[in-house]
Amino acid sequence: MGLLFRNSTNSTVYVAYAYQNSDCRPVTYAKIGWFRLDPGQLREVWSGYAGGRTFFYYAESDRLVWSGPYFTQVPFQAFHWCWNVGCTTCRNVGMNRVDVGNFVFNHTVNLLGVSSSQRKSSENVTIALPTSPTNKKPVPRQMPKTMPKKLRKGRPVLRNRVTFPLKARRQT
Repeated sequence: MGLLFRNSTNSTVYVAYAYQNSDCRPVTYAKIGWFRLDPGQLREVWSGYAGGRTFFYYAESDRLVWSGPYFTQVPFQAFHWCWNVGCTTCRNVGMNRVDVGNFVFNHTVNLLGVSSSQRKSSENVTIALPTSPTNKKPVPRQMPKTMPKKLRKGRPVLRNRVTFPLKARRQT
């Protein structure tokens, strides 16, 4: 049971995601990364019941990016921080939001390439297409500040995190 990411591209993809964490204040989300996904690989990043939760994610390969309008700072090395923590060598990335249905035990975010034909979403699978390149400045969005009530326990998977490789880093 949990949150999983599937790399349906021909390139290695690096993923960071955020989850609700009441220990973080004032924004009750923590972010964690980087998880390396080789082509075709499926990796669990959240262990336990995923239903009723909101997650955020950012992913990139050497040529594709999956991003969204929720901006936070991330380092290049493996990290596990509260949403509003940053550093002088960090970069701003925009994360996409994923709302998982209440009765879903496992949820998979399927990272597709540009030419992929698998575009069917379901209750327990989110289809993620790459983001179009843009030169716009990030517009910060406010995050939810309260935890939903009556969520079952779950936890982030802390193993298998890696440093983002120098050759795959995008210039921002």
